[in-house]
Amino acid sequence: MDIASLSKKYNSFIQLQLKLLLLFTMLFVYKYIYINRINQETFLKLFIIIAFSLWVLKLIITEELYWEEIKLNIPIFLFILVMSISLLRSEIIFVGLKDFINFLAYFMIFFLIINCIYNQKQFLSFLKLYFIVAFLISLYTFVQYYGYDPFFKENNSLTSTLGQKNWISNYIAMVFPVVLSFFLLKNDKKIKVIYYILLSILYANFMICQSRGIWISIFVSSIIGLYLIYKFRFVKYLRENRKWLIVIILTFLIITIIYSTDNPMNKSAITVPQRALSTFDKSDTSINQRMLMWKTTFNMIKDNPWFGSGIGTFKINYQNYQADYLQENPEDIKYWIKAGEAHNEYLQIWAELGIIGLVLFLTIIYFFYSLIIDFFNVNNEKKGKEKIIIIGLCTGITCFLIHSLFSFPLHVPALGSAFFMMTGLTVRFAKGFNLNKENQQNRIVKKINFKNPKLKIVFIVIILVFAIFLINSIVIKYYISELYYFKGMIFNLNYNFENSLPLLKHAVDLDPHNGRIIHALGATYYNLNRYDEAIECFSRARKYEIDKYIFYLLGISYFNKGMYNEAEKEFKYAIYIEPKFTESYIDLAYLYAKQEEYNKAIIEWNKILEIEHNFSEKYNILYFIGVTYRKKQMSDKALEYFLQALQLAPEGSPIIEEIEKEIYNIYKSQLEK
Repeated sequence: MDIASLSKKYNSFIQLQLKLLLLFTMLFVYKYIYINRINQETFLKLFIIIAFSLWVLKLIITEELYWEEIKLNIPIFLFILVMSISLLRSEIIFVGLKDFINFLAYFMIFFLIINCIYNQKQFLSFLKLYFIVAFLISLYTFVQYYGYDPFFKENNSLTSTLGQKNWISNYIAMVFPVVLSFFLLKNDKKIKVIYYILLSILYANFMICQSRGIWISIFVSSIIGLYLIYKFRFVKYLRENRKWLIVIILTFLIITIIYSTDNPMNKSAITVPQRALSTFDKSDTSINQRMLMWKTTFNMIKDNPWFGSGIGTFKINYQNYQADYLQENPEDIKYWIKAGEAHNEYLQIWAELGIIGLVLFLTIIYFFYSLIIDFFNVNNEKKGKEKIIIIGLCTGITCFLIHSLFSFPLHVPALGSAFFMMTGLTVRFAKGFNLNKENQQNRIVKKINFKNPKLKIVFIVIILVFAIFLINSIVIKYYISELYYFKGMIFNLNYNFENSLPLLKHAVDLDPHNGRIIHALGATYYNLNRYDEAIECFSRARKYEIDKYIFYLLGISYFNKGMYNEAEKEFKYAIYIEPKFTESYIDLAYLYAKQEEYNKAIIEWNKILEIEHNFSEKYNILYFIGVTYRKKQMSDKALEYFLQALQLAPEGSPIIEEIEKEIYNIYKSQLEK
């Protein structure tokens, strides 16, 4: 086999891996790993390792390096360099390693696409795969929406295969304009009908998912797309499809009416207009939570504006910064949220990688659009159809980038990989195909000469061994760890902690830096009254994850060990993380009562009543306050709280008898006096 044929063979294998990556990250669902992003990360890492290894093997075996020279290369390499430095200077490398690997995989996807797709047929095969995936995701969304989900019957929310309705909308919004561009270009009636059906299904998904951020993104990107059509005089394609466009508009109108009115087909609690109008509701919880996240993120940026806090560190820093912000702005406590992402990709990049990282990321975007503008400025009438396809691709990419202002799609592996793959396809299409000798001036062609054939074999073996090592260490072990974690949690939910313990211990052994799994192991030890092991686990977990329950359970473990000072510190920290964490107030108050610091105990119990005016167990708190006043020998005050507790205690509750005994003893002691 000659070098050219061998190179094509390897490119076919690489393309296959990228297609499998798209399919599995988008469609794979396994009910024993309920966190969709874990499945997505697993397949992203698996197929990119295989694809990149094949690319390196192709380089070694063919002894030729083809590399596309494009404007984006330098800013991407600089961005990767900044990410690497950021990771190395991080205090806890393992916290940011996951995000680092994911982003590195995205850029590998981009480079493999632009360097391994050689003709329009290969390009179109990827786009058709996008369309098929969009159809299957939409179909599953309908199945869930109308209550026929065969896999997750207990699931009351729309997840499809991606994880949540915002992610469904994000992917569909990226693909929708591309489908529309192909619809405009096709003349075959049967194919046009297929695209019409697909467009209708995708549009209906926009309606039932009700993602306000996507609606805004679609509106803005559609205006940009229409502007390009008019600017480059492609209105003729709209005129040629006038009748079909009328049918589509009428279909979209009918779909909008169906999901905007009260009728059997509309299963949503609120209609589309109600959801849209809620965008302008100043009291909307979701909007106010985003505002809180953005304000908190700006405070993070202020502390490290130039270099950031380190890639992947947002999720571990956010809780502390939010706590500081809420201490200064207590009116926002009701919008407290445990956020792992900033819900704005640009702010999060700034917070983690500093202004240098943000500028480089924006430079990548700028050079991408610069390349597309160069493509449009080529005065070639024959490229009219190609330009319509580019408009569709760019509109989808623009929609994704706009939605990144309100969400975190780059931190969802399925969406991030799909975006960078589509960006690579767009660049490849804009640069052109037909990579023969006449067209190779845009490529770096480097000859590699292995004088010793044995050296070539050594390199091949090294690449294969290294690929197997990576797959085992960052793919298989992590995924098996999650499987053991899930099985252990099922036992925990059934209070079978003895059977859960070995499973979670094995999960931690496989993934010793996963705060979530270490936390679960600590909770299991706690429930088995093995407080020394629980303390050790919670102390480890807090290095990798900030969660109020870690500090709370650590506090109870210290309390049960008689280590009251340490317990007090942890209870206070849990409250610092979430000012409305009533469980921690209760145990902190009980700790003070145990130490006979009654005034402090009363203060903490009263804080619960201030925070939760309609606290479901208010009668219990009133009873505890009454008991504390009795111990302070303030009978009148104690009686006041006991009587309030008696009025609120539910009928048949065992506490009623306790309250009545206390009241009887107070009256008895008063009579004796």
